[in-house]
Amino acid sequence: MQKRGARAGAVAGLVVLLALSLAGCGGSDGGSGGGSSKGGSTKVYGPGDSIAVKAGDTFVIALTANPTTGYSWSAAANPNARYDSSKQVTGSTLPGAGGTQQLTFTATASGSSTLVLSYSRPFEPGVPPVQTESFPLTVT
Repeated sequence: MQKRGARAGAVAGLVVLLALSLAGCGGSDGGSGGGSSKGGSTKVYGPGDSIAVKAGDTFVIALTANPTTGYSWSAAANPNARYDSSKQVTGSTLPGAGGTQQLTFTATASGSSTLVLSYSRPFEPGVPPVQTESFPLTVT
């Protein structure tokens, strides 16, 4: 019985050690991810935000996502911004854990429009998205 308790203590200690070591591995890059083409830092927007940028600026929209479900965010064509890339950021090491999808755009032309993003499964054409987000966009 004493052997089992010692083994459980050792396993618990290893779990704590693993958790502490992994805590320093992930996380944010401090907002230095690329920066705008005009020399400033890249601004990150979320649901409910209005976007105001200058032509040539790079900006990011961050939305909750879980790619293990097959769903991902995609952007509709927009006359004032070009979709550049996407990356998934997770705060967990657990399999199947959700996180944040960061979509990067470049402001291409002056004007105002609405940037529309859809959360759907790309392999299910014709099925409506389960969620959409709209962002008023002004490019000067």
